[in-house]
Amino acid sequence: MGVSDFRLRLFSGDLGRNNSDQILRPLFRNFGVCPHCQKKGGPFRLERLNDNGSMISRSDGESFHLVSGGRPISFPGDKSSARTATMTVGFWYVSERRAESPGTGGFTETVVVMLRKPPKSEVPLLGHLELLADALAEKIALEGRLSTFYEFDGRQLRRNR
Repeated sequence: MGVSDFRLRLFSGDLGRNNSDQILRPLFRNFGVCPHCQKKGGPFRLERLNDNGSMISRSDGESFHLVSGGRPISFPGDKSSARTATMTVGFWYVSERRAESPGTGGFTETVVVMLRKPPKSEVPLLGHLELLADALAEKIALEGRLSTFYEFDGRQLRRNR
């Protein structure tokens, strides 16, 4: 199931069942108070890394949350006059399904995504990052964990080996 299928199910209210027989829950998006952490009784207020950027976050309110680590970074990082065609962005996530034993809470994990040919202006780039967050949240919801590195071209999220 791709991001488009997931969105269709999410917004139509027909979440159904996936291949692993799990029910997908609607996502909380771009919150400052984490519903997942609040339900678990832990610290639930998310702090912004900077005042200039928007906070991109996702949670199912039960078993995970995902938060962007800040603004994307152009790659390579040199100050050439040409616009780079690649950026990297980091996310942190906690997934209860990653806990070593039930009730112990999840672990904070990091994932880095290389953005291939990202939009050049700010507003389309933000939409690109929102799609990426949806794709990562879908993977966490279905699998309980993420790899440490992916590539995203605006349509597909690919694990980099």
